[in-house]
Amino acid sequence: MTKNKLNLTFRVVKNGKTIQRCQTHSRRRFYNRIGTINWQNKPLKVHLRVNYGRQLCNHGCVCNFYNDGMYETKHDLLSAFAAFMEVA
Repeated sequence: MTKNKLNLTFRVVKNGKTIQRCQTHSRRRFYNRIGTINWQNKPLKVHLRVNYGRQLCNHGCVCNFYNDGMYETKHDLLSAFAAFMEVA
């Protein structure tokens, strides 16, 4: 199989509404956009998703592989992002 490109997505949610969203393949652009999040604007949650592409799974079908989670602090978000990128 060919190597799939990573798809990096985050969504900033406040009071149940999305106020900022970024989807890109570039890690540099992703880090820059994370830096624009106003963390003092409480209550704020950021949904992070790293999609590794489609590959053959254990059941013999082609499935999407991804990691995702919701984070409330910048430190937690960057730690999770670093962990997700180790897999890649």
